[in-house]
Amino acid sequence: MKFDKCFRYNKIKKKMNITFVKLLPTSLLILVLVFFSSCEIEEEIPTKSQMESVWEVTAAYDAAGNDILSKISFPVVGFHLSSDNTVISTAGPMFMYIVYGDNKYTEIASKIDQVFNYAELSFNGGEFFIGGGVQTRFTIEMKLEGLPGQKALTTLLDIIGISNDYLDIVVYHKFMDVFVEIDRTGNQMTWEFDNHTHAVYNTKDHYGNYVLWQGWPVDNFSRARFIFTKRSHDLKDIVMEHLE
Repeated sequence: MKFDKCFRYNKIKKKMNITFVKLLPTSLLILVLVFFSSCEIEEEIPTKSQMESVWEVTAAYDAAGNDILSKISFPVVGFHLSSDNTVISTAGPMFMYIVYGDNKYTEIASKIDQVFNYAELSFNGGEFFIGGGVQTRFTIEMKLEGLPGQKALTTLLDIIGISNDYLDIVVYHKFMDVFVEIDRTGNQMTWEFDNHTHAVYNTKDHYGNYVLWQGWPVDNFSRARFIFTKRSHDLKDIVMEHLE
């Protein structure tokens, strides 16, 4: 008898719940569905994965907000960031500007295109490093080198005032905690070298080990912001387009 009563009670309760749902206004049901659908967590793409592409610097500003793109484009600032952390770029002038500052850069600007011979598709190499998941800071290391033999780059460094003790070498310029942001479309990226960014400059010995390079103060680098636009073309094609 007790079992029979419980069975009938549960049956009546279930029927009442169904009736209640049927009586809910359509608009309220829609609101409930929208609420629960908005609670679904979108899978976030790791920042590194979004960075892995070919990019062109389409805007550049110094710390005061002044446009500096024309100063660093010889003929274009392009990057290819690969999944193995490799960087191939035409960013030699950009990093000369960052490392040595606007005043020193002005002294050598007329010779920049001779040093970084991008017309012959001779690119600059480097690496980038970033943690997993979504990140707002990363590290980039660029190797500054000019024409074969380093003679042209040596001339620039000599004009800037680098001591002879630090000439005729390849310098690896590493910037840590560079701000990075990629928009919702994944087609625009921002890098900012700000007050949280810090630098270290190295050379390498005959074993390939890092040796601290003290030819230029690491605290003197230019604070600047760079806007990148994703490109579907190869880096070589981008350079050739700007040379036409």
